[in-house]
Amino acid sequence: MKTRMSRKERQEQIVDTAMKLFVDHGYKGTTTAEIAEAAGISEVTLFRNFASKKDIFLQGTIPVLTKTLEESLSSNEEETTAEALERFFYDRLSVISENYGILRLVLMENQMNHDLSDIDFINTIGKMIRKELSRMGLNQDHADFTMRIMMGSILSFLYLPEKNQETVKKFVAALVRTVNIMNEKHGA
Repeated sequence: MKTRMSRKERQEQIVDTAMKLFVDHGYKGTTTAEIAEAAGISEVTLFRNFASKKDIFLQGTIPVLTKTLEESLSSNEEETTAEALERFFYDRLSVISENYGILRLVLMENQMNHDLSDIDFINTIGKMIRKELSRMGLNQDHADFTMRIMMGSILSFLYLPEKNQETVKKFVAALVRTVNIMNEKHGA
């Protein structure tokens, strides 16, 4: 006898199925009927759980974009700025390596799709990073510079994913050295 999924389990199933389809076919190229069929449910069941395709998309992307970012931004009071930067850079690049399909999808869809134009993921993420960098002790000019280096690195890892963790660690160490040199030259 089949056991009925809880509402939360059903929603997770729908989101997981939808994200695979979105990554493969894009937001616009995926219909709610296709999501329902791939999830083995009716479209009515899909709409009992989500108001729209956009809601499903957001449920699948926001945790990857902001919740994981919030977790990695929370720094330990005992960490030096360099240690906090290194932990943060490494964490972000690891998240990107694990979720690059979803992140590439978000970047493309956010720029090209009018249904999603009211959501400014890039500026939201940039503000979160800038705020934490300032909290780490970098003045605003250094926080902006570091945030741009970080965002550029994120883009490079999106389009040139790196699975070798030692290579990622070396890249992160070089990034932190660059930021430290800049801070020392210009006074932190």
